[in-house]
Amino acid sequence: MNREEINKVVKYGWIFLIIGLIINYLYRMVCYSIPLENIILGGDVEGYYQYLVHFFIRDWALFDRMPWTIPYGEGKTLSVFTCGLAILWSPFFLMAHFFSLFFGLDTDGYANMYYGFIQIAGIIYTYIGLVFMYKFLREFFEHRVSLITTALFFLATNIFFYSVLRGVGMAHVYSFSMIAIYLYYCHRFFKDHSLKNLILLGIPFAMAVLIRPTNLISGLYFFLYGVNNFTNLKERLSFWVQNYWAVIVLFIIGVIVFIPQMAYWHFVTGKFIVYSYQNYGFPFWTAPKIGIVLFGKYNGWFPYTPIVLFALTGLFMQLRRKEMNSLAVLIIFILCIYINASWWFPTFGAAVGQRAMIDFLPFLAVPLALVIGQIRGMSQQLRVVFGVVILILIIYNIRFGFRYDSWAWWDSPMSLTKFWKTISF
Repeated sequence: MNREEINKVVKYGWIFLIIGLIINYLYRMVCYSIPLENIILGGDVEGYYQYLVHFFIRDWALFDRMPWTIPYGEGKTLSVFTCGLAILWSPFFLMAHFFSLFFGLDTDGYANMYYGFIQIAGIIYTYIGLVFMYKFLREFFEHRVSLITTALFFLATNIFFYSVLRGVGMAHVYSFSMIAIYLYYCHRFFKDHSLKNLILLGIPFAMAVLIRPTNLISGLYFFLYGVNNFTNLKERLSFWVQNYWAVIVLFIIGVIVFIPQMAYWHFVTGKFIVYSYQNYGFPFWTAPKIGIVLFGKYNGWFPYTPIVLFALTGLFMQLRRKEMNSLAVLIIFILCIYINASWWFPTFGAAVGQRAMIDFLPFLAVPLALVIGQIRGMSQQLRVVFGVVILILIIYNIRFGFRYDSWAWWDSPMSLTKFWKTISF
């Protein structure tokens, strides 16, 4: 990007951040009066966040006795969670710590200054992901289609909830951001097989895997790039044989990015590679709960993020035409759905929609843009009809995010009356 483009991205970034913070304030203080601590911390977030507190503030010797862990050996505990999110948060955590010291505020890591900067981090990383999604789409579509598509991913999916409302402490929007960057530089790499592009795709990919190890399947996009039939597959395999250096470089990048995590694992267990979830896992490999993941009454992907039906329509249009990387995207989503459906808790807890799918939404950017482009080419009457439908989906998504109460949602049986009460005005 040239200086003018960078200035524009920064300007719109400030606007996005300010609007995001205003929305968050209205949600917290006007709608619910929720303390900032309750917005940021709780559940999995405690496990991600404690890496920062123990690394920057507390004694390193206590790393093998952190809270929000599981027992491991005599007198030791092991964190279930990886440290990828803590790495992305670290600049914001350090800024919060500096301002806390400067203004004489609490500096134990558990205070509103720190929580506020984590909220800022979530909004900024979401914006970065959206920017790279837009840049990726501009490689194939005109400005308006790219902008509308990018806006829909923010406004009509649970990215909205997990970035500006209550879910910013969870891992998903950060994975979304890393994978969006990775996608953009994948495309750049296959236009120019440079080391620079390889590094710029390798780092966010490795970070996405460090944040959530299941993001490893997104690597198929890179290795199956351009494959739509058996002939393409043979050509791609030949390409990787000839360019084996790229695979080696990617592996080295992955090892470097994982050094902090491997250091922690080795400190606690004496091993560099550990399955940290231990007794948690995937008990449904042979009987995956696909119905719960896609259609579940609590967090089903289709009922709570219906805009993806438009995107999947675009994906099947691409598959029929054997366009771009539709086969790789299909394989990734089949694996993603299967893995999520095999997890011990396929609803992924008190979530808003199927949150584990957020990470992979960048792969649906081109399919959704294809549908948006098709709609723009229709008659005025049909454009109005589809426009109204899409507007309803946006309102539905935002309304549900504002009205969602995890206790009320999960602590009583699901019913149509309960659902309607949540989204009704």
